[in-house]
Amino acid sequence: MATYKQSTQRKWFRDLSARWSSNFDLVFYRTGKAIGTRPLVFLLLSLTLCLVSSLGLLLWKEEVDDIQLFMPIDSHVRRDAAWVERNFRDEMRFESVIVEAENVLTPSVLASIAELETAVRSIVAAGHDWTDVCARYLTWFPHVNESEVTDEIHEYMKDYEFQDSCIYQSVLRIWTSNGTMDTVFKLDQEAIMRNITHAINVTETSHGKFSNVLERVEPLLSGIRWDNQGNVIGAKATILNWILKKTNKWSPDWELEFIQNVLFSNRTLPPGMKIYAVSTRSYLDFLQQVLQNNQTVLFAGFTLIIVYVMVMLGRFNSVEQRVYLSLLGVSVVGQSILASYGLCFYMGFFWGPIHPILPFLLLGVGVDNSFVIMQYLDNLNKEDKVTSVPERLGQTLRQAGVSITVTSLTDIFAFAIGTSTIMPFLRSFCVFAATGIFFLYVFEILFFVSCLAIDEMRLQKNRDGCICVVHRNWKPNECSQQNIQKMVFKKYVGPTLMKTPVKVCIIIGTLLLFGLNVWFVLKVEQKFDPMWYLNSESYPIQYNNKLNEHFPEYGKRAGIYLGSEINYFRDKDKLYELYTRLENNPYINKGTLDFWYIKFQNWLSEEIATESLPSDEDEMKSYISEFLLMSQNGQKYIKDVKFSAFPFGDYNITASQIPIQHILMNTTTQQVKAMESVREIIKSVNFSVESIVSYSPEYVSWTANKIIGDELLRNLGLTICAVAAVTLILIQNLQTSFWVICCVVFTVVDLVGSMYWLGLTIEISTSIMILLCAGLAVDYSAHIGNEFMHLQGTRHEKAIKTLVMIGSAVLNGGLSTFLAFVLLGGSDSYLFTTFFKLFTGVVVFGLFHALVFLPVALSWFGPLAQKNVEKETSQHFTVPVESKNGYYQSNNITKEDVSTSKYSLKALEDGGINQLSSLIIKTHPCNLSDSGYNSKSPSGSSEGS
Repeated sequence: MATYKQSTQRKWFRDLSARWSSNFDLVFYRTGKAIGTRPLVFLLLSLTLCLVSSLGLLLWKEEVDDIQLFMPIDSHVRRDAAWVERNFRDEMRFESVIVEAENVLTPSVLASIAELETAVRSIVAAGHDWTDVCARYLTWFPHVNESEVTDEIHEYMKDYEFQDSCIYQSVLRIWTSNGTMDTVFKLDQEAIMRNITHAINVTETSHGKFSNVLERVEPLLSGIRWDNQGNVIGAKATILNWILKKTNKWSPDWELEFIQNVLFSNRTLPPGMKIYAVSTRSYLDFLQQVLQNNQTVLFAGFTLIIVYVMVMLGRFNSVEQRVYLSLLGVSVVGQSILASYGLCFYMGFFWGPIHPILPFLLLGVGVDNSFVIMQYLDNLNKEDKVTSVPERLGQTLRQAGVSITVTSLTDIFAFAIGTSTIMPFLRSFCVFAATGIFFLYVFEILFFVSCLAIDEMRLQKNRDGCICVVHRNWKPNECSQQNIQKMVFKKYVGPTLMKTPVKVCIIIGTLLLFGLNVWFVLKVEQKFDPMWYLNSESYPIQYNNKLNEHFPEYGKRAGIYLGSEINYFRDKDKLYELYTRLENNPYINKGTLDFWYIKFQNWLSEEIATESLPSDEDEMKSYISEFLLMSQNGQKYIKDVKFSAFPFGDYNITASQIPIQHILMNTTTQQVKAMESVREIIKSVNFSVESIVSYSPEYVSWTANKIIGDELLRNLGLTICAVAAVTLILIQNLQTSFWVICCVVFTVVDLVGSMYWLGLTIEISTSIMILLCAGLAVDYSAHIGNEFMHLQGTRHEKAIKTLVMIGSAVLNGGLSTFLAFVLLGGSDSYLFTTFFKLFTGVVVFGLFHALVFLPVALSWFGPLAQKNVEKETSQHFTVPVESKNGYYQSNNITKEDVSTSKYSLKALEDGGINQLSSLIIKTHPCNLSDSGYNSKSPSGSSEGS
């Protein structure tokens, strides 16, 4: 009884699967037939859809702000950044030059620096010179107008050399007090050493007052060398800083001229002298340049794909060549790019810095479906090949429809799951990618199949493939009719793979490769630096390397920001506690912790008598003004404090900062711990107010890496689950779906493991590629699994037939993907070389598992041959026909009737059998051209004769 119940359940499941498959086949058959009947209508429909969607490009929106790109809406880093922007906005744009030489303190080097400074001061951009765009002393007080600085203040400060002049830092300032460079050109070596030594050692000017901190020399020199008497005898490098006002709209234009003048002029330099420079806009400018330069590679990739498609889709004779069809097939990628971009902009998504790789992505996967459709067209038996064009396309799309749907849906699902990320930039990228693949699928059916229908009509009339003239009495040459790829799979690849020793080696080798890469996966680091996106030889990279080498104290820093609620008189103990805990933090470089308030308290102790110490907040503020404005020790901290008004008289401190610098950290784990440790210290001090935040631009990339690492496993797991569900629904067999998913998992693990020995890390671009890998891997394996299910014979026979029938299409799809990215291997850009490495890995591992491992696995562990099931279903037919649900019994239709096409799909559809819901055809053996197998059946199944 139990056995009968299980048999009934199995039969019910098979019937359900047959009904499901029949409905799918019927939909695609009718679609192909309709397109073949009216190709121009569907061409117009496709082009109209592309045009309407692409109009969204008029709403183009590009985002370059790191906060908006990488930080989730509810991220504390986003909130802290907004607080800092509101209360402690940086009003400066920094233009820096590093001069390096064996000794920069020589007359020839200093003379060259003087010429450089003169040239910089002479720069004019859009009619505005240095004095128009420079930041001045009052720029540090953004809420103060120059008119508010009264004569009384000027009189009080006249001895402190704080005239409101342009701010810049240079070692030459000790010789240019009169504003000219004449003295510099007259210096000899002895005078230079004497003046530099004096400038470093002196703490007071001749008039008894502390001088301007901007004239301090020691912070501007690196690698200072001293003799035994304490005299300076040389230095390895010096840094020069020009500071512009951020709110001046001409500053960006001036920066362009600055870089051009400093780095790309024909200036003659002394032997051994090198100049490195950077401006505030340099990173974004060069990133855009990198992306634009590689667009040439994109067009070259299009050319390679077009040539390859021409060779593989057509045949080498005047009629069967498909030049125009190949061009139009590749144009589907361009249409998909335009339509997907437009639709995404309609939906309000933005364009980000990594979005330019989307064309390469769509180009890589765009023509795969074309190969599959053309392969199934070529696989039609001789009887079907002589039918009408609509009938041929109906039969072709009926067989290819499920296959291309599986691969397209899995790719779409892979990116659709990525849209659930909390990172705005990644969400936008995944929406663009998913939409692009969706349009690839739509245009492949509407546009490419329409073009194919027109091209098939041309073939029927024996028109030339290029000039469309009719060739009368034309016959193809024998060479052009040979399918070399099919022959190789049939005679060599298939039989070789099916040998037992080869099978054993492949299974063991695949498992060993998987195990080895599991170990490599555990060793892959999570690490990222935005500077990687620039070319290794770019001037911002070179400057950054020299800055880290010579002036690490100028490097990437963070800050603790205190709000206006802090009472610097009453909260003295808590401020000291905060400083002490920061000093003890193992992730903070002790030498860089420099809190103005601590230095102010030290100054009070040293300079102010005990009885004169401040007794209330107002007295405290008056001393703070004196410390920050009139003492050399205090002047350098003026940048760390923001005021409600000029700090003279009645004012309030609206915000201040404690600058910190983290130790060198190489992994995201360390960086996140450092960031969180600072936040915990702030919480532990228990200030009575909450307006204390920690922030650094570096925290953005650190947090982004943490998010991408956390979400990668989640998204990858969900992607594989979604791919598994789609594969099972459309392939409709648990065993085959299991092995297809195994191929996906193996490919993903092998790809991530290969990142270790390729020198790649887990970061944003590699995470995107890993998610895409799951979709691309199933593309190759799903075609093999789907074709295996539609064939008849033993497992061994079906495995060989599968390789013959669809192997060449899968191989061509993988090779076309590789060709789309192959030229990126020569790029200098980290972003593009990373995508080349990973796409190559996807193609290699994906094709290996699809064309080598999967046929072997299915030949041993695949579903039983269809003929074992036919005994239970021998009285049913499997061609779908529109009508009521149910099955048509075979006692009214004989096998001979079916074989003679009396009840072919077309006849059933057009004839009077309107009550049939579906027919389950037992067998319809047809000879497969070029393969030697009897495999074509009306249901899409193929079986042995």
